[in-house]
Amino acid sequence: MITESGEIICHTTPWYTRRRLLMAGMLLFFSAYFAYDWKIGYPKERLRYLEYWAEYQKLAVEGKDQKAYHDLAKEKGWPESPKEETLEKHQYRLKEQLIWSIGTGLGGLAMMGVWLKNKGTVLKADHESLTTPDGVRIPFASVVKVDKRKWDIKALAYVWWRSGGQTKKAVIDDLMYGNAGLVFDRLMANFQGELVDIERPAPAPAVEEPAPEEPRAPGIPAAVPAEESRTPAAGGS
Repeated sequence: MITESGEIICHTTPWYTRRRLLMAGMLLFFSAYFAYDWKIGYPKERLRYLEYWAEYQKLAVEGKDQKAYHDLAKEKGWPESPKEETLEKHQYRLKEQLIWSIGTGLGGLAMMGVWLKNKGTVLKADHESLTTPDGVRIPFASVVKVDKRKWDIKALAYVWWRSGGQTKKAVIDDLMYGNAGLVFDRLMANFQGELVDIERPAPAPAVEEPAPEEPRAPGIPAAVPAEESRTPAAGGS
């Protein structure tokens, strides 16, 4: 929005909120899913394995009665041709699920933290400067370089300015802060430094189309150029 004094204030957009919360929710969901497999799913699967593996060894391997095991497996929903799973492999699978649960959980919490940090911030600009969401004031006169190569595609622009003998960088993000394009336009109206932009092809020269012939009445021949209409005098030389 633009205040009565001409200050531009840009708040975070609903698109940014939805995107961050969706990503955080997805990561936290996977974290819970992996945690379930680590604590409940895989241990239950291990107990089931020990049950049918013992019967398989007793009936099919030691008793040489494959049919007896197949009938029992069909009744209880066990695999008809089970494969041995060592305790080491089972423990490795448990460890794998725990690592994935911790990793995705930390990622989801980090996403949530970034959203909480940014949701109340604003991007501002007055007639002499812009103020970043972190509260850093950047006078337009101190800006030495602007990179707008991603502006038309991703609504992103990068700004470099001089402060205390150092060159620093800021970002203008129109997808994250609504109407940030107004801030960018005001910056460009007061900018005299180096502009980095994509190379745009020069427009093709206009091709002049021939003028349409004037319609003529039926039976009237088309006009003949003057040079062609001249005929030599009879017998002349």
